[in-house]
Amino acid sequence: MTKQNLRPRSGEPASERLDWLPPVDYPTETEQRRQIGRIVQIALPKRLSFPAYVTEMYRQVGFRHLFRDLTEIVFVLLLGIGVWIFTALFAMEQRNTELAYGFIFMVSPLLYLAISALFFAELRRSDTYAVEMACRYNVYQLASLRMLAFAAVCLVLNAALVCWLSLAYGSVDAPRGLLLSASSLMLFAAAFLYGLLRGRSTAARYGWVALWPVLNLILGIAAPRIYGLLMIQLPLYVYAVMFALGGWLYFRQIRRLIAIRPGRSV
Repeated sequence: MTKQNLRPRSGEPASERLDWLPPVDYPTETEQRRQIGRIVQIALPKRLSFPAYVTEMYRQVGFRHLFRDLTEIVFVLLLGIGVWIFTALFAMEQRNTELAYGFIFMVSPLLYLAISALFFAELRRSDTYAVEMACRYNVYQLASLRMLAFAAVCLVLNAALVCWLSLAYGSVDAPRGLLLSASSLMLFAAAFLYGLLRGRSTAARYGWVALWPVLNLILGIAAPRIYGLLMIQLPLYVYAVMFALGGWLYFRQIRRLIAIRPGRSV
């Protein structure tokens, strides 16, 4: 029988014209769910975990483009290290152990503050800001990766400087100094990003930055004995907990920074 013979005549009713078609086996509910899940899996991009997302972003962007202002960053770091060492020598000359630990706790965020404030100050002034916000990885997503790198570099540099103080001046205990420095840096970094993301005005955003030295100076001047005892007598695990808490809060702010999309800004 030919295909022409299988075709129904045009004058037949619609119901009769479909009688010649073979029956259709509809998929079961389980099969429907499986096929829908497969379509969604293929059509939508896979949701990456935070470490995987950061790693993929670095792999696609590369070191060269991520730190295209490397010369400025290195200059600021060297300048910050110079100020750190100069003030450290002044503090050590006082031969006061309490002052030494207070100094470490207060100035450890200095390097992070210097490079982060410089980066965010130049961010909105860039002529390519609108274009970069429309890229696959916008400026704030790239900023999140840079902030992670800044924090890691500052932790290493601070650790090296504290070890140098410990070797040069026996009054500084290396484990306590390292925990003081690390906890101070992470708490400050978390507060810095929190103020940057949540502040409604420039004064409110950078007010968080000013609070750190102001509160430390007020406590150090008004109650130097109490401030010094806090630095010396608190158990080391307290500073370890502070470091872990600061790190957790910092990563939460980094994730918020990654979530910023075109149309929003800090």
